[in-house]
Amino acid sequence: MNDYITLFDFSGIYNEESFYQNDKSSPFCIINCRDIPGTNCMCDDEAIAQIKKRISEKAFEMTKDADENKRLAAFAKGIHFIDSGNYHYMSAIITEMIKEPFSLVVLDHHPDMQPPMFGDILSCGGWVMKVIENNPYVRDVHVIGADRELIDKLDKDDAKRVKFYDVSDVRDKLPETQCPVFLSVDKDVVRREELVTNWDQGEMTKEELITFIKDLFNSREVIGVDICGECAPDQEGIDVGKEAQINDEFNIEIIKGIVDL
Repeated sequence: MNDYITLFDFSGIYNEESFYQNDKSSPFCIINCRDIPGTNCMCDDEAIAQIKKRISEKAFEMTKDADENKRLAAFAKGIHFIDSGNYHYMSAIITEMIKEPFSLVVLDHHPDMQPPMFGDILSCGGWVMKVIENNPYVRDVHVIGADRELIDKLDKDDAKRVKFYDVSDVRDKLPETQCPVFLSVDKDVVRREELVTNWDQGEMTKEELITFIKDLFNSREVIGVDICGECAPDQEGIDVGKEAQINDEFNIEIIKGIVDL
């Protein structure tokens, strides 16, 4: 994994945070996607094309590699912050750039395996199934912390294509992965008492999440990471500034858990 850190700004919530601004020499790259229509929760084909174009341009700035496939593969093997859970479908777009066998490990309170509401559109609630169905390089998928009631509602054949774990299952033992790992973290897996996202949340503690990340990096080859689960800038019923600050501080903890191993 390389040391590229990319921030995808869809909602503007990162304006309330500063984890990517403190060190002017830090390797952060910001891709502004706020002007791209058709991205909230679902991502249409035109939006996907625009997002991929901006990624390719930034990847060239990072790598200077004229071969687009090579620079996109290098881009995927970094750390990516992808805004709130509404944009978790970015994981499918990023992992599409990986051109070698990999295992997908997901921390999420939701299985993200819903069939599309219409057509074949990519959505935050169905991106895992998109990866399973369309990515020829994914070998096994592990979802940790998903609500068991939501898992039970899945199509039985679809559910068999994924290994599901309760939080308690991974406290002492990591998933048995077949290949290098791409890790996708939705902070809604964390209990709401500790951190607020814009979706319903699970029961993992922040400490447990950081411990899991460190254990995974210490015992597996991790080739890329993405992180979502910010609160929304217009979220009702919360103090957005306060909750964004808590998310901000936790994002720093996540980065340190990866970089300072």
